[in-house]
This record gives sequence, structure tokens and C-alpha cells, in this order.
Amino acid sequence: MLYNPNFFNRWVRILGTMKKSICTAIATLALAFCALGVFASQPLTNGEELIGQIHSRYSSDWYSHITFKQDMYRYKNDSLVRNEVWMVAYSSPSRLHIRYKDFSSGRGWLVVNDSLFTFNHNKLIGTRPRLHEVMILGYDMYSVNPSIVIPKVVGLGIDLSMVRVTTIKGKEYYEVGNNNVKCFWVGKDDLLFHGIRKVDENGVTEIFYQNYKMIYDKPVATEVQYFENGQMYLYEKYFDIRLPSSLPDDFFDPNLFSETRW
Repeated sequence: MLYNPNFFNRWVRILGTMKKSICTAIATLALAFCALGVFASQPLTNGEELIGQIHSRYSSDWYSHITFKQDMYRYKNDSLVRNEVWMVAYSSPSRLHIRYKDFSSGRGWLVVNDSLFTFNHNKLIGTRPRLHEVMILGYDMYSVNPSIVIPKVVGLGIDLSMVRVTTIKGKEYYEVGNNNVKCFWVGKDDLLFHGIRKVDENGVTEIFYQNYKMIYDKPVATEVQYFENGQMYLYEKYFDIRLPSSLPDDFFDPNLFSETRW
């Protein structure tokens, strides 16, 4: 066969076009796989990044208000010593109202503007600064802007420069903070708050949020366990859970504590 330059150049152009198309297809697939998370993402380097991811994932669909009742079981040396019902109302950001037993008891407390207001017989008996760790980590972290949440988490004494993956009862969690001082856990996959651990001169205290259920298509923890040095001293079980679209500001006004009902 005689050499035909036109024929040869034509095939060079065809092969070049095919090569370019194949490279484009590979690049497109690579981007698609990255978007789907098939390729391993860069590991988290600090707790601020994790809090940002939690907010990005849940803030648009997280509940801003919740009310529920909780059975409270107090234990001492593995024996039940007291059982009562508390009523709870939370409103984002950072507002909590708790009543002991019922409204007629006049006992309970409010957390508003990072301050704790304690009442007995509907009378204010104490006020002090309070960063409520479970409210901040279990509720605020999912709906409140990280620029507000992060300083509060730091104020709780949690070192946000420390983050690692750990396994608890066969499930992987992100652990943020120093577990020999103070840390919290969220699920590695679902990013839901699992608990907090703190160590001081009295030993180890751990709180575990458990048994998440979908309430109106939103995840709500329905059980909480409290441990001191490995021994459970308090168990909470939530019921009559409601996610209202709003709650009155009056619910969280210390001057209106005696009048509040829900």
C-alpha cells in the first residue's frame, strides 16, 4: 500500500479527538465521584470545621423549638431513689425552660442569655452565669450560626484543636477535645450528638444521648443517661414530644415564670 499523507493525517486527527474525549469523560466521572464522596475526603483538622459541617448539614431542616416531658430516674449505688416528671421547653437560640413535676409546683429554672435563673414556689431564688453544655451541643449546634456556637463550646472548656475518630460500642464517632479533660462526640456518619465526657478531681462524668427517633421527620434523642465513674446516677426518658413552629418569648422571661404554661 502506497503512503497516503492525507489518509495518515486524517487518522491522527481522529485518534487525537478520541483521546481528548476520553480524558474529558474521565475528568467528568472523577468530579462526579468526588461529589458523591466516593473518593476519600480530607480528614477534619479541628472542631471548628466539624461544627461548620454540622450546621451546613442540618440548619435548614432542624427544629428551632421543642417541648417534651421527661421521666427522671435518680439512682444511688444502683438503686432507684427518686422518680419524677419534668417538663421542658427549648427555643433557639439558647433558651431553655424546665419545670419540676408540674406547673403548680412553682419549681424549675430558666437558661436565657447564658444565665441560669432558679425558682422555688414561683420565687426567684438564684441567678448565675451558665453555659448549658447539653443545650449548646445537643440543640444550638444544629441550628445556630457557628460564629455564635464556637465561642460557647470553647467557653465550656473543650479544646477544638483536637479531633479524632473513635469507636464506641461498635459505632464510629468524631471525638472533639481532650478525653482526659473534656470532650464531646457526634456520629461520624449522621453527625448527631452522642454525648460529652469530662474529667476533674471528682473523677469521670459522662452523658450519653441515645435512642434517636424521627419525630415529624426530624431526629430527636429520646433517652439520656448520666454516669459518674462508670455508675449511672440519672436516666431520662422523653415522651409527649412536640415540635411547634414557634414558642412565645414569654416562656423564657424570668418575670413571667409563674404565669407560663404549655
